[in-house]
Amino acid sequence: MSEISIAATPRILAYGPPPAGPIATERDVDVEFVRSSRVLFERLTEGPVHLVVCLHAPPAFDGVEAVKGIRRFDATVPVVLASRVQNTMLNLQAIQSQVTWSVGLAGDVPVEEALSELVVDASEWIERQVE
Repeated sequence: MSEISIAATPRILAYGPPPAGPIATERDVDVEFVRSSRVLFERLTEGPVHLVVCLHAPPAFDGVEAVKGIRRFDATVPVVLASRVQNTMLNLQAIQSQVTWSVGLAGDVPVEEALSELVVDASEWIERQVE
């Protein structure tokens, strides 16, 4: 009897404001935007997550605190911390909270659009990893 491999569709959780329209990705990746850390943690329990993107734009979105909560729940999931502000304090907090990557968001577009562009790039990266 031959083996059948059933792979789950890669899943990305984005903690931050969703874009106004659908994200421009034709990738076979499930993407969900969540607006609260409570919902983020609920979604982490619903099945495997391949990547989490956290916006750091206090007070509405505290990505560093979200990452700390994610790490208490799952120390292995890759986490991207995205912010328009890149400074030493934020970088030290990112290291301390065990962020996988810390990236700057484009400052010339609304934050929703910049985050959406990052999620599209992450979707493409995830899809290349599972091929």
